[in-house]
Amino acid sequence: MDGVIEKKNGENIILEIHNLSDELQNKIKEQLVEICHGEYALVSASKYFSFDETIKELVNHRLPKAKNKKIGAIGEILLNVMIREFTDMKIVSPFFNIEERNVKKGFDIIAVDSAGDLWIIESKAGEQGKLKSSTEKACERINVAKKDLDTRLNTDNSQLWLNAIKSVKSSLDDNSEKKTIMNILEKNSNNSPSSIDKNVVLGGTVFCLFDSVIDQSQLDNLYKSILNSNKFSKIRLIAIQKKTFQAVIDYLSTLV
Repeated sequence: MDGVIEKKNGENIILEIHNLSDELQNKIKEQLVEICHGEYALVSASKYFSFDETIKELVNHRLPKAKNKKIGAIGEILLNVMIREFTDMKIVSPFFNIEERNVKKGFDIIAVDSAGDLWIIESKAGEQGKLKSSTEKACERINVAKKDLDTRLNTDNSQLWLNAIKSVKSSLDDNSEKKTIMNILEKNSNNSPSSIDKNVVLGGTVFCLFDSVIDQSQLDNLYKSILNSNKFSKIRLIAIQKKTFQAVIDYLSTLV
């Protein structure tokens, strides 16, 4: 993709977004309704699933006011786009909270891969701040994502799974696919809380200058460390680097 450099090694992907190119802008615009509402919106006759209504809802109501939460939301939108473009995964949950305008509770993203396996995806984003490099910040964000999922998956929380089931139900159009994925989620909700049988994608997005780039070997070492902890079944790491989050907000605002 123009403006994006992909570096892949095994289950780890580094994506350097050097500029918000026309191609990337078009991808965001093309995918926005499906990202926000799920694929059902593409066949719905409701005006609220239209592009114009969706972009107004996103910019005017769904992007948080607080800076850190706003960074988190933009990081999740970028991760959403990058997963669709650079992996074999199909996202089956919406970005929007389906019940209210507050930040979504539960899993950030739910997806299935080309083999039909379910993946739970956690997105964490931030500016480099006081950390020495983009590598350090990306790894810190991925570690926070790991700890969050480890805690939530090993805690008995009915709302977590109810939200996941509802989000998939509202998102998908294909009934057979919807039923298959909902069966997996329902089975997981009935089992004792555990992370060791779950596949997870840990996403870390860092907004900073490109005076340093995310180091592949350090990301690989982090992957091995998390894998060897035996906390999850299968894992993938996605590290994204972009100069600013504001450029994405500015672009989205032009679409309203």
